Amino acid sequence: MARIETLISVVCSFTVLALLTGLIADGSVPPKQAEKLFRVLSRKDREVKQQQPQQQQPQQQQQPQHQQLHTSALNSVLAFDLYRDLATKANAEQQQRHNILFSPLGLASALALLSQISGSDSRSQALEALGLAANSTEQSAEATISALTDLQRSLTLQEGTSGGGIGATAGAEPEGVKAGNRTEVDNGAADGTGTEDGVHVGGQLRLWSSLQADGKPSTDYDCFLSRPQHAGPSTFNVSFETLTKDLQTSDKLILNNYVYFKGHQPFDRRHTVPRSFKPNATTSVEAAMMFKDDSSEVMMLYDTNCSATVVRLAHSKRVASLLLLPKAELKPLEDCLSDSRMRFWLRNLKHGRAEIRFPKFQLRKSHSLESLLRNSGVSSVFSHSADFSGLSPKKTLQLIKALHVVALEVEESKSVDGRKSDIILDFSIPQRITFDRPFMLIIYDEVTGLVLIMGRVIDPIDV
Repeated sequence: MARIETLISVVCSFTVLALLTGLIADGSVPPKQAEKLFRVLSRKDREVKQQQPQQQQPQQQQQPQHQQLHTSALNSVLAFDLYRDLATKANAEQQQRHNILFSPLGLASALALLSQISGSDSRSQALEALGLAANSTEQSAEATISALTDLQRSLTLQEGTSGGGIGATAGAEPEGVKAGNRTEVDNGAADGTGTEDGVHVGGQLRLWSSLQADGKPSTDYDCFLSRPQHAGPSTFNVSFETLTKDLQTSDKLILNNYVYFKGHQPFDRRHTVPRSFKPNATTSVEAAMMFKDDSSEVMMLYDTNCSATVVRLAHSKRVASLLLLPKAELKPLEDCLSDSRMRFWLRNLKHGRAEIRFPKFQLRKSHSLESLLRNSGVSSVFSHSADFSGLSPKKTLQLIKALHVVALEVEESKSVDGRKSDIILDFSIPQRITFDRPFMLIIYDEVTGLVLIMGRVIDPIDV
């Protein structure tokens, strides 16, 4: 409205000036009076121009840090395209029964770490996988890495520690444990979801990326899981000094990228019982099946294009899961996956009531980062010609090993609030949703839309 008024004022000023010029020309207005009118109109025009920047100022305010993440590009390259590659490879090797599990958030963290120590093509490829164009400025690259760091820290409950951060590459911690880029998240507590009977209703996410020279003490995944959740302040400055010193006697680098998520779902553990789960038409296994009655609403829909039921269950105020149950075979759903499809689901989820049965399970998968990222365009960092000039001027440095290990635990909360809603909605999808056959899941951040963990469960007892 203010912009329209400003435009009208400017147009009126120019119209009056044009008329005044014509009147002066034919002698209708005396020169002194005309000069006075010109001064008044000029002052009015200056006032209008001074008001314009003030009106536009709110639109020029800096965007929130998380909005500088290229979320759609990240999801496309590091989640959906990567999942399709893994599924295609498993099907080609006749391993259709294999579970798939990986973490796009963990991969983004590893790429950000590699981009900080790399130069030339190695750095460009890592940044492109993070959603940046090849001709992006250094400022854009720094903004993306900073936004990713901000995302990790915003998910982190920090009790007297400075947290992880992408810049912390390697260093010494108490008891000789090598430190790295560490983000440890307890969403249940951090988001204020609280506990019931001492058990978190939400979930716990932990992320660790570390670099060390070959031959130096490293942290394996089991050690990572057994570490105290808050092991002290970040050792950022010591990290680079220690790693640079270690590389004086070694030309080989090792990268470990670990992710762990334990999610509590809104199921009452008193109702968990063994039930049949069918990985395929001819096989049946017994799995612990959790149960949720229809006393409270959930967000869900049935996607006819993908022939799948989509159920959203929240772990906390920020982290949630999309549980995808195909009507029949899993492949049509896998072929349907994309970032745009996920956004469609999130826009169209509706409140409804349904009884839900879902398996309680623990999965753990280990991947080579090289095999995961090569199809994403990241290859030079794993070659003999890799450029790690951001870390050391030595031309012989080589990344000889890079692991991506992800573990996921899904279990029920101890007790569930059984309050009923006063609103009863007519919902067309089946009132009983039973995940007793292969399904998919997407764990995501509701603020940015970034996929944190993604996978498929063919057999819930095949860890």
